[in-house]
Amino acid sequence: MEDKLTMKEMVQFFKDVKEKGLDMVIKLKMPNQEEPEIIMNYNKSIDTKLEYYQKTYTDDLVHKNNSDIQIIEILATTIPF
Repeated sequence: MEDKLTMKEMVQFFKDVKEKGLDMVIKLKMPNQEEPEIIMNYNKSIDTKLEYYQKTYTDDLVHKNNSDIQIIEILATTIPF
């Protein structure tokens, strides 16, 4: 899922991915980094991570304490390890 995401869209995506038994990849725009940061979470961690993202990011998926950090993409995957 790409384009300008919203928290509402991300919440629904997390729920769909959890239901399908898949894992998550979160791509973040980070300050002072040319390439985005990639975070991978196993399916069993989805609820905990979603709760964290809802507390830490705005409805536009910008970090509440550092506006240079933003969630720019989320993907469903299977982590191979």
